[in-house]
Amino acid sequence: MRQRGWEGLATAKRKKRTGIAWHALLRGAALGAGVLLLAVLLLTLFVYKEWLPETAMPIGNTVIKILTALAAGVFLGLGREKTPWYFGGIAAVLALTVSIALMAIYLGTFRVTWSLLADLLMGFAIGSAAAALLLKRQPE
Repeated sequence: MRQRGWEGLATAKRKKRTGIAWHALLRGAALGAGVLLLAVLLLTLFVYKEWLPETAMPIGNTVIKILTALAAGVFLGLGREKTPWYFGGIAAVLALTVSIALMAIYLGTFRVTWSLLADLLMGFAIGSAAAALLLKRQPE
């Protein structure tokens, strides 16, 4: 039975997206890469101003990757009814891949290492968890 009037309009607005939206994945990856760029610039500034020692770089690098995956996962998990964990994980992996590609272009070298694969797996796990937990917290 088809609803008419304002009730039908309200129901249509609340309907959540279920298909693969490639533009949304790319926006999530861009958002994650933007978070990564901002965080790297802040970490570089803190080390340059000597507010942090140079030994904090590896820890900061890991924190930055976690923040990137969280940002992409949360952004893509919003509004997804089915498999938000999948979208969040894919967005996090895309964001990390974009940042790795940009660094490879800048440095002129690229190698696939276990560390790189572990970073991508960690990004998928964090993005998936962020999107799935966000769905649990959304009101019905």
